[in-house]
Amino acid sequence: MPRIALLWSITGALLLVAFGAAVGSVQRDVYSAGGLVSGYLGALARHDARAALAMPGVDATPAQLSAAGLPKDASRELLRGDILADLHDITITRDDSLAGNRHRVTARFLLGSAPATTTFTLQQTGAILGIFPTWRFAETPLAIAEITVLHGDSFDIAGHAINTRASAPAQPATFTTRADYLVFAPGAYRLSHTSTLVAARPVTTTVTRPAAVTRASVDVEPTAEFAARVRKQLNSFLDTCTTQHVLQPTGCPFGAQIDNRVQGTPSWRMVSYPAGLLTAGPDGWQMPGTQGVAHLTAEVQSLFDGAMSTHEQDEPFEVALSSVVIHPDGSIDITLAD
Repeated sequence: MPRIALLWSITGALLLVAFGAAVGSVQRDVYSAGGLVSGYLGALARHDARAALAMPGVDATPAQLSAAGLPKDASRELLRGDILADLHDITITRDDSLAGNRHRVTARFLLGSAPATTTFTLQQTGAILGIFPTWRFAETPLAIAEITVLHGDSFDIAGHAINTRASAPAQPATFTTRADYLVFAPGAYRLSHTSTLVAARPVTTTVTRPAAVTRASVDVEPTAEFAARVRKQLNSFLDTCTTQHVLQPTGCPFGAQIDNRVQGTPSWRMVSYPAGLLTAGPDGWQMPGTQGVAHLTAEVQSLFDGAMSTHEQDEPFEVALSSVVIHPDGSIDITLAD
């Protein structure tokens, strides 16, 4: 009997040790501040935006954003799984206790191929059966990406075209637009713009600080197609000017003055067209003053001796465009500067 009692005692002790180890393992891996962070980062690694947002304390109301000093009306358009970067090799490196049942948890990971770290603040909210603590993010792990589109009103991300005016409709009608977007932290977001007439080189903005603002700019510039279409329209206008058989074609950037008497009708032809570059002005695309050359042919009679001769002369001129407008249907309008 003593042996049996001893055996049962040893077995009971081993069971208690095993149970304690199991409880400790569950507490560490699931019911811990680090466990919640690991779950959140795991959801981001799976590109599961819905699961990440559903975790306690992740999503934030406008009032909570405002209380954190963040824009309360930030767009939610970028809270989607298909724009998330590759996140892997996740390791919890620190889990520090703070006052008020709070923990500060630091995670290390690879964001794409770049090593990075993020620190989160969590709050204990209770315990299940008095044993397993429950947690929430005391500070949302979401962040704000303030995206500025220079010379445009949209940008591309992961195959999605995002219109900044639709995201922030209250902004003034300026050539450059800006909007605030809620994004997951950590994350790496590749922004660009591609269209027939304008394009922007891709830029990647990396967000690793929760509840903070990260700024990024997309610099939209004219494409070769846009420049060619503007030149074609300008050249067509100049060709129309050459059909006016007068010394000073009306509304045109070139003309001539002749001291002698013109006989018959003068004629014009273009020698070289302006090859100006489009630049960004305060309100739209412009073309600074650029030189071209038109050629005048006219029969003239000398006021001195009445002799007749043919006047042939190149007339340099300068033309600038004060406005180049792209309409929603893709057509363009040009306006000559005064």
